[in-house]
Amino acid sequence: MFDALPDWIDSARLSARAGEVAGTLPLSQLTRLAGELVDTEGEASVRFRFDRAPGGGDRVRGHVRATLHLRCQRCLERMDHPVDHDFEARLVADEKALEALPDDQDAVWVEERGLSLHSLLEEELLLALPVVSLHPQGSPCAEGGYREFADGDISRSRREVDNPFAVLKGLKTDENKP
Repeated sequence: MFDALPDWIDSARLSARAGEVAGTLPLSQLTRLAGELVDTEGEASVRFRFDRAPGGGDRVRGHVRATLHLRCQRCLERMDHPVDHDFEARLVADEKALEALPDDQDAVWVEERGLSLHSLLEEELLLALPVVSLHPQGSPCAEGGYREFADGDISRSRREVDNPFAVLKGLKTDENKP
């Protein structure tokens, strides 16, 4: 069982001794993430491992696990979205270190007072959200009555609408022309 996750840590000291921090955090404390969720029930568990990256510099590797409650965009009901995600990022504290990183490596900004593990956890959970949340294939809403529209469905639903100016056409005759 994990303990409560501390917020601020000294990442340089942990990297120097290859330290590890693990803990849990209630989803209700993650305010930016809460706006994307149906409710904030549950908690996220995370393990951060700090060390020196090959080639120099500090890095963090981690694993986050949570179940997020999202709204299915097909049936508008609550759905569980399990997150079981590994991540790795370089820790940078200045612009020079950030510019020196290759484009294929993620960076986490370390402030003067340290690194906020709560913010890092929240960022990883936000990145794990689907672009469009939908129940998986085989679920009741993916079958039957809830389906996406095809072009043919839309054209069949269009009906001829009476032109409100059709009456005026009858008033216009050759005799009334100036």
